[in-house]
Amino acid sequence: MRRIIGLLLLLGTALLIFFITREVYRPEPATDRVNSTVLLERVRPVLKLVTVEGEFSELYAYRHSDAAFDWLKQFPAFQKRAILRVKARASVGYDLEGMRIEFDNDAHTATLLAMEEPVLLSLEHDVDYYDLDAGTFNPFTREDHTRLNAEAKELIRSKVTSSGLFAAAEEQRNEMLRVIRAVVENAGWRFEDKVSSSEVRSRIEERSPDAPIPSPVHAP
Repeated sequence: MRRIIGLLLLLGTALLIFFITREVYRPEPATDRVNSTVLLERVRPVLKLVTVEGEFSELYAYRHSDAAFDWLKQFPAFQKRAILRVKARASVGYDLEGMRIEFDNDAHTATLLAMEEPVLLSLEHDVDYYDLDAGTFNPFTREDHTRLNAEAKELIRSKVTSSGLFAAAEEQRNEMLRVIRAVVENAGWRFEDKVSSSEVRSRIEERSPDAPIPSPVHAP
């Protein structure tokens, strides 16, 4: 009996030493540490008006072959390809810093002298890599990812030009000028548009009978 008790005590002591040793020498859990530094370089006032937004989704296929001899480029080991999905949001509107309105206090006239054409104010995009297939002798590098990201953004930028967003921004511009005209005229002043064409001015001057009338303001 004493021998059994002694063996149990010895076994218990061995187990206790084992667990204590394991806890002491247990490796530290893996941790991710991210250090970032944000520097605000400059602040400047801007006056921009977003009139329309468009959302885009495109698939972009990339393929590249690199070898010392042209006949080697046909082999998969010297090729790499990628398929990317690009989702973007484009904001088109006006930089109002180029807008000039002249006020004549004696004639009670506000004259629009200059207004720039609609421009692409911002383009936000996300890139998802659907397929990356690199060859043994032609791997993807960090520079490749940076270039693919830039090319994907330029692809969307080219789509914005032919998307009709700029035409829609022009229509919204007419609505904005119609509101400005209503505000000026409700204040007892006269609004003159020296920028828009005669056809556009006639459309702006037309007011729907049920259109809301802005509250009067005091012009300078």
